Amino acid sequence: MLARIGIALGLPELEAWVSARSQNVRGESYASASTTYSRSARFTVTMEDPSEQGQVPEGLDMSLWGKSEGLPPGVRYPLVCHLLDVGAVAEVLWRDHVAVGVRQTIADGLDTTVEHAGKLIPYWASLHDVGKLTYGFQAQDAAASLREYPSSGFRRAHDLVAGQWLQHVLPDYGYAAEGARAPAPMVSQLLGGHHGIFHQHADTVHAQPLRSLGYEEDAWEEQRGLHLATLTELFGAPVAPGRIDGAVAALVCGVVIQADWLASQLSFVGRQIAAGIPSTGADLPWFLDRARDRAPGLLQQAGLGRPAPRPASFARAFPQIEHPNGLQRSLVKHLPELCNGPGMLLIAAPTGEGKTEAALYAAEVMGEAAGRSGLYVALPTMATADQMYTRVNEYLNRRVTAPSSMTLLHGMAWMNPDYASPASTSSGELSASHTEGATESRRAVEVSEWLQGRKRGLFADFGAGTIDQALMAALRSRHNMVRLLGLSGKTVIIDEVHAADPYMLALLTRLLNWLGRLQVPVILLSATLHHRTAHVLTEAYLKGAGRKRRSGDPIPHVRYPGWVYAGAEPPHPVTLNPEPLETTPRIPLTVQCREVPLVAEGPSGLDPAVREELADLVENGGCAAVIRTTVAEAQHTYSDLAEWSVRHAQEVGVEPPEIHLLHARFPADQRERITRRVIRRFGAEGAREGDRPRSAILVATAIIEQSIDIDLDLMISDLAPVHLLLQRAGRCWRHEHRGIVERPRWADVPRLVVLAPAQVDAEKALPSVWRYIHHPSLLLRTHNLLRRREGQPVRVPEDVQELVDGMIDDADLNPELPDQDLDRQATDMAHRQLGDNAAIPRPGSVTRSLHALTDHDLDEAQVATRFGADSARVVCCYTDSDGECWLDSALSERLPSEGELPKGHFSEDQVRAVLSRSLPVPGAWLDGHEEQTAPPEAWQANAQLRHVGLLVHRIDREGAVQGVQLGKRQMRLDRCVGLLVEG
Repeated sequence: MLARIGIALGLPELEAWVSARSQNVRGESYASASTTYSRSARFTVTMEDPSEQGQVPEGLDMSLWGKSEGLPPGVRYPLVCHLLDVGAVAEVLWRDHVAVGVRQTIADGLDTTVEHAGKLIPYWASLHDVGKLTYGFQAQDAAASLREYPSSGFRRAHDLVAGQWLQHVLPDYGYAAEGARAPAPMVSQLLGGHHGIFHQHADTVHAQPLRSLGYEEDAWEEQRGLHLATLTELFGAPVAPGRIDGAVAALVCGVVIQADWLASQLSFVGRQIAAGIPSTGADLPWFLDRARDRAPGLLQQAGLGRPAPRPASFARAFPQIEHPNGLQRSLVKHLPELCNGPGMLLIAAPTGEGKTEAALYAAEVMGEAAGRSGLYVALPTMATADQMYTRVNEYLNRRVTAPSSMTLLHGMAWMNPDYASPASTSSGELSASHTEGATESRRAVEVSEWLQGRKRGLFADFGAGTIDQALMAALRSRHNMVRLLGLSGKTVIIDEVHAADPYMLALLTRLLNWLGRLQVPVILLSATLHHRTAHVLTEAYLKGAGRKRRSGDPIPHVRYPGWVYAGAEPPHPVTLNPEPLETTPRIPLTVQCREVPLVAEGPSGLDPAVREELADLVENGGCAAVIRTTVAEAQHTYSDLAEWSVRHAQEVGVEPPEIHLLHARFPADQRERITRRVIRRFGAEGAREGDRPRSAILVATAIIEQSIDIDLDLMISDLAPVHLLLQRAGRCWRHEHRGIVERPRWADVPRLVVLAPAQVDAEKALPSVWRYIHHPSLLLRTHNLLRRREGQPVRVPEDVQELVDGMIDDADLNPELPDQDLDRQATDMAHRQLGDNAAIPRPGSVTRSLHALTDHDLDEAQVATRFGADSARVVCCYTDSDGECWLDSALSERLPSEGELPKGHFSEDQVRAVLSRSLPVPGAWLDGHEEQTAPPEAWQANAQLRHVGLLVHRIDREGAVQGVQLGKRQMRLDRCVGLLVEG
């Protein structure tokens, strides 16, 4: 890492830096100092004019170190210097980065002013590592001289030590120790949580507490006291607050962690060492001033600023929309007068109704009212997040007034070709930060390398990603307070809310509790949301904001189409759109429930029906999609249609249609290429530019039903719950109102064909894989609903809410099998309870202890925001007759088994080469086959590669590829249809 960031901390270089102390260091100039250097790695600096600011106590031991890892042997960075660095960085974060509205929320939670909070938080941040003043920590560096200090019989993590010790000494500095929201336990816990875990602390202070905890009155205790007194003096001894709200304490911990991460970078520590380190406590005021001078540049290089408000103007935000539709006009007219602070907006409208543009405009209005100009747009899948990233990025490049940062957040984000790290120089030094100003060759919105680090992405000004990235803030897992802080300065837009299953819905409900408490503006979007779910989500936000349930003041149901706005500040008004929305005129959707026999023939029994429905397309042109429930079914249908369409086209004397296949089990780079081609060929841009195919069929799984902007003449789908069928139908005739698509003669109306079982005993007729993905109760209810409406078209939007609500609420839809409904309700209840158990407590219950916020102590790789999520990533590789392993079947690119960088580190190109070939599979497929699928041992040292497994294909001497046998499953990667699995 040292070479990569351009700082080499070898001893000769340090000596050179010291000898050149009066010269600029990496472009920075500081006062000269009289400096000496010894091989003990102790720097001594005598400042010429010691500051009169603060009378630092005598006796502070400058040899006690705070940073050593990553530095050359014998080189250590004094602890007090690191503590001052973190405090100085926290000052600048508060001044230049933390959103105006967030500062007010934190100040209110500390029962003080914004100015006073800006003094307390840097002071607290400077205390975070006081727990390193123990023998157990200091002795980790064998070269440390500890002869003056007694060895301790115990060793605890330094973050735990800091929290335990401060809880018992802060009362001596005016911090109340007893009662709910008492500052002594809250401050000690939030500082003890700076590694992402809040520790359990004693509730009471007993006799001789420090000694009972193992902190004797010895030299270590003297140094802890001197460091605390020194930092208190240097940061102005701000008066302790009277109380601290628990939710705000979590946010403050996030600020401390952010400051610590920034100040702990080896590049920054190296520059501090090179510029000279004080030898006595009397020199510390100078050192603090220097750290304060350097901190703004540190934030600038990291890409951390504060985005300017975007003055709300729909016309300027979307100049390409000459005539806003009814939804957009309604929000432009009424939303600004409702927003006198934070709040939540829920928009329910059909697909293709411009909800994304409406939400981005609303975010401008709501963000300005709440003092939070950032933005995070959450989507249900990585594919939809990638598409939204492009749209939001284009919008922001029109709207931002100063260089800003934007991140794409999901597990494979860095594989997106539109989202890349800044270019590095050949020497490995970081390129200039985007915050140094936009040029003609730069876009206004970019991203720094620091923001692309693990868990930092939500600190960017703007972001798009999966909903999981937001939901992890509501899980009892490590660093959830960092995610809460990242979200707190933004308007959070959550699209496709209906896609949340009961487990996710429980997490989303808890997240909305917290966002309401933290006064974060929220916008929820859906085309097919059940009215009770809309009510639950609105109520969750308002409860977090402090609204008490009153029987005479119910939350009104959102109209469909329509919107509802709920204010987060008392009296928490809830406003429906003042008048009905004028929606885009749509031709009613023809829905045909085509029943086919499935028991004997299995899912392949659908093939003749699909061919018959597509015959007109092959003969006369047009574009259609076939959505199958599983990857295996999609692969089978694709192969069947590819063969049949060519044969049928020859019979009628026309060119065969294009056939596309899209599902999740393609290698990442291939899936990305297919997705882009599908959007181009079936999307609006391709239609406008004459690139829409005359005849084409898209075979896919459900991944195309959400947030992918394509237009089809016909949609064919397996039976699915009605709200998902309506989502899929939303891709049908999606751009009709734009007049850019020429329809074939046979496509006189938008049409959805639903493939369903014809058997009387429909429950047994359902394929088992369908029942695994969708509860049989919902499938049977939908089937009966479609039968009831046979021959009756679906009017959009008039019939949508009735269908969505009726699938769940209509007691007459499944009279023969009531047990199925009871089983679904019980399953949903169990999943919601599991979600409640995994979620952090409600913000109102965090009154004395923060421990419950992270008491599961799980790593990101172990937590799940979706029930039953069990996905593993694998790479299909190939071995030749000599046992060499390759990334491709042509044996042209070797599988990297070791890193090509110094110390065996893997380069970005190597990691990208591997992950671009990776694909997801159920983790259970690999269980019991760990040895067979194990990656090279060197991958364990790389965060991106350590969890990737291998599916090793063998190539015989004749060049034939042999698949992989894992138990009863035979797997083989096919270049046309993706990973094939049998058994």
